[in-house]
Amino acid sequence: MSQSPCDTQGLDKAPYGKWDSPITPESIVSCSIAFDSVIVDPITSRIYHVERRSEEMGRHVIVDTATNKDIVPFPYDARTGVQEYGGAAAIACDGTVYFSNYRDNRVYFVREDSSPEPITPGKYQRAYRYANFAVHPIKKHLLVSILEDHTIDTSQTVITTLCIINTQLKAVFPFVVGADFYATPVFNSSGTKIAWQEWYHPDMPWEGSLLYVADILVQSDTLLITNKLHVAGKKLDVSIGYPSWVDNSTLLYTSDASEGFQNPFIYSTTTGQAALAFDKPVHEDFCRPAWSLGMYPHAILEGGKYAAFVAFRSGRHVLYVVDLANFWAAPIEVIDFPFALAAPLRAVGARSFAFVGLKSDGPGGVILCTLSGTSFAPAYQVLKSSSPSLENVEYISPPIPKTLIRDGEPLHVVYYAPKNPRYAGSSVPDEKPPCLVTVHGGPTSLMPQDLSWTKMYFTSRGYACLDVNHGGSSGYGRKYIERLKGNWGIVDVKDCIDAFTMLASDPYSLIDGNRVAIRGGSAGGFTTLAALSIAPNPKSFKAACSYYGVSDLLTFVQTTHKYELRYVEKLLGGTADQIPEVYKARSAVYHAENISVPLLVLQGSIDKIVLPSQAEEVVAKIRQQPGGEGRVEYHLFEGEGHGWKLASTIVEALKLEHAWYDKKLL
Repeated sequence: MSQSPCDTQGLDKAPYGKWDSPITPESIVSCSIAFDSVIVDPITSRIYHVERRSEEMGRHVIVDTATNKDIVPFPYDARTGVQEYGGAAAIACDGTVYFSNYRDNRVYFVREDSSPEPITPGKYQRAYRYANFAVHPIKKHLLVSILEDHTIDTSQTVITTLCIINTQLKAVFPFVVGADFYATPVFNSSGTKIAWQEWYHPDMPWEGSLLYVADILVQSDTLLITNKLHVAGKKLDVSIGYPSWVDNSTLLYTSDASEGFQNPFIYSTTTGQAALAFDKPVHEDFCRPAWSLGMYPHAILEGGKYAAFVAFRSGRHVLYVVDLANFWAAPIEVIDFPFALAAPLRAVGARSFAFVGLKSDGPGGVILCTLSGTSFAPAYQVLKSSSPSLENVEYISPPIPKTLIRDGEPLHVVYYAPKNPRYAGSSVPDEKPPCLVTVHGGPTSLMPQDLSWTKMYFTSRGYACLDVNHGGSSGYGRKYIERLKGNWGIVDVKDCIDAFTMLASDPYSLIDGNRVAIRGGSAGGFTTLAALSIAPNPKSFKAACSYYGVSDLLTFVQTTHKYELRYVEKLLGGTADQIPEVYKARSAVYHAENISVPLLVLQGSIDKIVLPSQAEEVVAKIRQQPGGEGRVEYHLFEGEGHGWKLASTIVEALKLEHAWYDKKLL
């Protein structure tokens, strides 16, 4: 929307990309709290949350939300390395908090005004990783946990099981074994049954996974299962996720079994039947891919009568109430849900639930939602804000989701226009803004529409930002995800180029198509490198930045972690032994002679998912080319893994990226 002459009087003008802004890398780090999760004690209803503190060596801290008091003192780090991406590192029950400590991989318990005490053995502690706990409702000293055994620490030899942790004996016992992966163990209210998710290579859990239910036998020191029963999901074809017991014999879970969208399902242990949780399938995904553990999209309310659910629509969350007592009814949408992203949902009272809520137009935080009346009218209480002040909110550029149509097929993008209340536009006649195209990781993921101060750092300086949810992205159903099947490095690259080309042309004409940079991390870094090396026109972009991107698929599948060890097989259409020529054809390192676009490469020194060699080899190949030294710049951040955790790194990386675009794009 253009401004009227009256609106622009007294405002400055300067070339796009050269506007002054009060948003700095330092302010992004110091003025924002990053929330990892929310935890609710089911006995006391006490709410805790987990904060990621970049200024405290990147550690995760459990905080009593009501008192704002740290439960986990320095130097404890309440996170886990299970599946490398972690998640579900803590649980609370009856006044006790249990957590996995990243520093030594042991599990600890802590109570108010006490110091943490270990409950897993110290011997071989570094080789064992724990996550995704469930406390037995009767024998509360017995916990079920994922156990990831790294005794022989290669991606081919890591062993994943479910185990029992006896907190009194401080001993660990085997529980469920045999699958490649396990997640989400949950007891029914009497502790007589347990459900869990498992899956096998080459599947990722959102591609094909299995839901099991079993009876529990209580032993003197541990638990055993009997009558193990497969109740939902299918290898390769049907996924399930996020099981919760509605009552003692009814299980709620998500699945894409009906028309390819992740919808809620109900399973009865009494009848042995499963059914969709409402009258007909809804073409929205009611969960996101489980890259990290524990991100539950629902909370059980009123003792199992209802469930609050979030679902994706146009790339952001909407809120539903599902009637579990009458699951032939349509879900009830709670209108005007103000959060772009909300997870995990944790029940607090009969009609209340807590979650980490992220907004597009201002700070998010730890939120308590209470629903009332037959219309389920929501009331939102901010228990702790992600920002203590509202400074710089006038600089926020709102997300503008767009569905671009090519050949009758959709391409989902989100556009952020330049915005700065001090500027009326460019001082250069008819200038269009330069654009930063961002590619998400995964690649089975999406760019959400929650507030990113990194984006605002650039839009407030006169850049446009364009997030591309290319074919293969989640949140738009299984068919859209499977556009990338066999086509990684082709569909994603084409979609990124098409997206900015369309927005630079009529009828949009929003950006300068000759000044576009591409940036991305992990799988997004792969797409960035592919766009510069194997695209039909490797000069489509004017500059680029790869964060810990994959450059050599042949070595990646040999060295990456267990969780993604065989992920690439479906993305490329076979194993490296079956189709080595495809792996080479899609890998930038074998086509580095085509990379003439200025490239900034940023990498963590202890990245276990994408090793530093992935960055260093492609950088070396570029530097060997004539003029290559001036086309590439490489920075290795010591002590960083797959994503930045330290405040110093976050600040330095953003400064480097901005300086790169200032030199190479403008």
